[in-house]
Formats: sequence, C-alpha cells, structure tokens
Amino acid sequence: MARYDADVIVVGAGPAGATAARWLAGWGFSVLIIERHRLPRYKPCGGAITQRTLQWLSPLDPTPVLEIGVPTLTVQSPDGNQFIASLPSPLIVTVMRDRFDTFLTDAALAMGAKLRMSEPVLRCEQDGEGVTIVTVKGTYRCRALIGADGANSVVARQFGLRPKRRALSIVAELTPQAWERWQGGIHLHFPVGLGGYLWCFPKRDHLSAGIYTLLPRLPDWRQWLFRYLASLELHGCLDWSQVKGHPVPLADKRSVFHRGNVVVVGDAAGLADPFTGEGISWAIYSARMAATFVRAFVEAEKDALADYTRAVHDEILREMIAAHRFAFLLFTFPRFSCQRILRHRRVLDNFAQLLSGGVRYRDLWRKVLRKGLWLLVRS
Repeated sequence: MARYDADVIVVGAGPAGATAARWLAGWGFSVLIIERHRLPRYKPCGGAITQRTLQWLSPLDPTPVLEIGVPTLTVQSPDGNQFIASLPSPLIVTVMRDRFDTFLTDAALAMGAKLRMSEPVLRCEQDGEGVTIVTVKGTYRCRALIGADGANSVVARQFGLRPKRRALSIVAELTPQAWERWQGGIHLHFPVGLGGYLWCFPKRDHLSAGIYTLLPRLPDWRQWLFRYLASLELHGCLDWSQVKGHPVPLADKRSVFHRGNVVVVGDAAGLADPFTGEGISWAIYSARMAATFVRAFVEAEKDALADYTRAVHDEILREMIAAHRFAFLLFTFPRFSCQRILRHRRVLDNFAQLLSGGVRYRDLWRKVLRKGLWLLVRS
C-alpha cells in the first residue's frame, strides 16, 4: 500500500485553505497545510467581511480578529455627487488579513491539522494512488490535494485549472493620520474610464484604500489612486512603499475545478466576486464545499470531485455571472448608473444589501429583467 503523509494536503493557509483544513480535520482526517510564508504575514486586501461570510464561518466566531463594523456606505458618482446608505450592524466588518488568516489557521490546528510554514511548493505529481507534492524542503504524499494557494496558484497551474480571466486589485495602507480625518464608513467612487471603482475602507486604527478594475493592466494606476485620495484630502497620508498590487483571477462558465484527486478553491479557482473583487466570502464557501466532496472522495466515492465542479458551477458561478452583468452596467456606464439608478434611496439600499451579501445578484438581476430598470427604481 502506498505511504501517505496525510489523507489530505492543503496548499495555502489563507481563508480557503484554513477553512477546508478545519472541516476535514474536525471530521477525523489527517490534514497537512503547506504555506509558502511564515504566519502571520501581510496580505494586500480591502478586508471587508460580510454578514454572509460570518455565517459561513459558523460555528467559528472570528470576533477576536474583527477590526471595525462599518456604519455607512458612500457612493460617489463621476460628477462628484455622493449618495449615502446606512448599514445595520454587522452587515459589513473589516479585518486585517495577517491576523484573520492566522486565526483561521490556528482554528484548523486546534482541530488536529498540521502546518508547515515557509515552504513554497515546487511541483505536484498525480498518480493512480495519490498525489506527490514537492516543496523546497521535502516531498509529501496524500490521497487528495486541495489547492488554496491564491491568485498565482502553483496547484492550479500544474493541473491546468488556472482561470484565464484576470482583474486587477491595488491596495494601499494609509498612515494613521488618515483615520483622524475619516467619518467611519466605506467610500466607493465610480469614475469614467477605470472599468471598476476606487475605494477606502476603515480599519481599527488606520484606513485601507485602493483600486479594483476588470482591466488586466492599468499603467496609470498611480495617477488614479493619487487623484482619488486627493479628492478625499488623504493624499498626504499615502506611503507609496505600502502600495501593493495583485491579480484577481475570475472563473467563467468553461472553468473546471478538479483534476483527478485534486481540487482548487478560493482565488486559486478564480472564485472572487467580479463586481466587487472581494474573494474572502467565496473562498470560505468554496472551501466548505470542497471539504465535503473531498471527504466523500477519501471515503471511496470515486466520482465525488467531479460533483464538486458541478456544484461550484451551480451554486457559485451562476451568482458570478449575474455579478458580472451588474459590473458591466456600472463600470461601463457609471454616470448613467449613478445619476439614474443609485441616487434613488430604495435602489441604493438594495445596492448596499447586495455588497453586504444580504441579497443575491441573481435575485436582483431577475428583478431587473422582469420589471426593467425604471420599475426597479420606482420600487
């Protein structure tokens, strides 16, 4: 019989990897997490967590690592007009990823998972009896492999599962002086020509700001970011050395999320929201799904991982397709969308609920198709 170092190996200790490991270890499987960095480690991210995400983490309570609850959402149109929606607590809270990811990983370790840090994966090889993972420090074998190693996933690339579409996210951590000038909520600006939006989120003692665009490249991103922060009178709080960029992979209807006894989750699978660029929610949800199907696979249900791909298409990608339609509408026609749609209180409140996970994209899109934009505004 083949020797295994673990029933399941999880590559990556972000929200997806830690969540999958926690569930599988809790069910009694031997789980090894391999992480390329040493935790805690900084991760560029807006760090917005929705009420839906908190529910998906249950029964785990992340309260100790939550930064701040967000009281309001401000949307700024291309012409400078602003529309404000109140957010009943705790629809959206924020986190810093170094503390949040470490908390989730510690929860997995408490359930019995093992962790190896500072160990980048070099390659993975599949055979009839399992998967071999070669790192800079050693070689490991497992029955099933979960790729949770982010936007530049080695696992996804090795097994031909890498998403073909990519958006772009740029994140800046502002100096503490910015916090003293802020009013406490989330601020979003939808300019003409960006193909996305600019944002500013509050944390416990500072602000994070940045850019999300569906464009795969943005050569003049420095100008976009500086002008935005200048409009908020925060440009003096920008430390360019604290600005980081990263791709946001986006799955599509042709995407496959397994190959043999290997599955991908979270950013490795391209499961970020194409409208907001937010990836934590779907990372956690896809990890819970993957854990369930990997459990069935290890327990000798040989077709379980093909069922995982089908389930992702049915439960997640259908929502992402609807999200992309909203993104196209707002990013392509931001002036029209803000002036004719978002300025209406009911629609703005629906928009806030949408961003916070209280309303599904599919439900609102069906409403748009059924009644038309004008009736949606009047409702």
